[in-house]
Amino acid sequence: MERGASPAVARFAQAVRGLIGDEHVVAEEGLDRYVDPFPVGDPAEFSAGLAVSPGSTDEVSSVVRAAAEHGVELWPISQGRNNGYGGRSPRTRGAVVVDLSRMNRVLDIDPVNGTVLVEPGVRFSDLYAAVTASGAPFWTSAPDLSWGSVVGNALERGLGYTAYGEHNRMICGMEVVLPDGEVVRTGMGAMAGNRTWQLYGPGFGPSVEGLFSQSNLGIVTKLGMWLMPRPEAWAAVEVSVDAVEGLAPLVDAARPLRLDGTIPSTIVIGDPIGVAAFTGPRSDWQEGTGLLDDDVEGRIMEHFGVGRWTMTFALYGRRGVLPAQIEVVRAAFAHVPSARVSVTEYDGDTPVDQIAPPHRIKAGIPGMYAEKLSYWFGPTGGHISFAPVLPIDGATALDLVARLEQRFREKGIDFCGAFTIGSRSMVLVSEVLYDTADADQVERVRALASGLIDEIAAEGYAEYRGHLAFMDRIARTFDWNDHALGRLHTRIKDALDPAGLLAPGKQGVWPTGRPHPGVRR
Repeated sequence: MERGASPAVARFAQAVRGLIGDEHVVAEEGLDRYVDPFPVGDPAEFSAGLAVSPGSTDEVSSVVRAAAEHGVELWPISQGRNNGYGGRSPRTRGAVVVDLSRMNRVLDIDPVNGTVLVEPGVRFSDLYAAVTASGAPFWTSAPDLSWGSVVGNALERGLGYTAYGEHNRMICGMEVVLPDGEVVRTGMGAMAGNRTWQLYGPGFGPSVEGLFSQSNLGIVTKLGMWLMPRPEAWAAVEVSVDAVEGLAPLVDAARPLRLDGTIPSTIVIGDPIGVAAFTGPRSDWQEGTGLLDDDVEGRIMEHFGVGRWTMTFALYGRRGVLPAQIEVVRAAFAHVPSARVSVTEYDGDTPVDQIAPPHRIKAGIPGMYAEKLSYWFGPTGGHISFAPVLPIDGATALDLVARLEQRFREKGIDFCGAFTIGSRSMVLVSEVLYDTADADQVERVRALASGLIDEIAAEGYAEYRGHLAFMDRIARTFDWNDHALGRLHTRIKDALDPAGLLAPGKQGVWPTGRPHPGVRR
């Protein structure tokens, strides 16, 4: 692969070897691990020129200062498990990947207040093991795949499935290396020796933590997070309906329960294709690459005993309160046509091996059960996600599913969608599953995703996250007052990183001189 590494990168590499050690500088063939595993075009489009792996905040600072000296662009990653959004690849070809996976320490666990302080290389499985070993009466929260970074997931606004599943909202305190190499601590951590850094987020004066979420304004080297108190009892709940149209009343019945806190966890509503993709390849149901036959969906429903839409969530509480919560839930969904409600109750300290595997994620127990989704088309399978944010409204959900199914069919792509319902909004995560070895299919996938971004924007909706190839396009949809927010982002970028060397183009934010497409200045 043509890497696009520059002479400046070669000089930078030589300088950094003396700072962090030769063994932590990766070039040439070693860069094969810093690629997008599921490319939507030429893999060289987002290829790295070098990778460096600092082991401490001081080393990160030294790397950043060296990059400024040599005029080299940096692309920081934590574990780099951002699959479906670009993986470990940098946004700009030839950039240096700053791999933080060596910084993998759980620095503090507060067993009284339920907080942790972690480095960016800490995986969800690592944090779970550390908290469990500590005996602290708290749960972690994890996404579908536990190999990812706790820090990276929180900063990219990823989700888990407990009552603390909105991970970005659980952040409390950061240590950040700025683009000039200076190190700052946010919130109460800005006071030397402060004892409430992980307890009170805002600190004194303007709060700046949001500047480092989905951002290219600094490299986060430490992150505080809140943990969920282990409940006395909890219940995994499943609600299914058999008709496509059942989605609307299902969503509408869940909304008041989510808003008033009766359902405290992230709610997921999935379709049959997703259920099948989590368990095995497409060839289990149909050979070839054409659109799935009409009967496949029904066969999947019958085989797995699931509905056309299956909603899952969890309830948590005191042993004496949980039965009342369950009754409220049953009563709410009794009004949904054909709805079937299944409840499985557990104690808060139920051993892992006594919790059904699909329920474990609701207790923050990490796993890898979703890994097979990526390989729907076999060993060369892949996926990208189209994930617009919507109101929690049944009619809106049903209308959008119908529209997306049509657009997917027009491109010859199977539709696989799931809703995640948070505190006040929901996201339709449409997994675009494809064969990365099929050039024609890859081209259709890219065209599909590009078109959907603009189409959904015309309806007043936007994605909260996107693949490297679509970051500029998504950013361009935030167009109020002639793209005023985009201009503000650039002004902040220019102030903190005037050379524009730290992750230029991330989330569509470019320094002056490399303007965001479509933004007039």
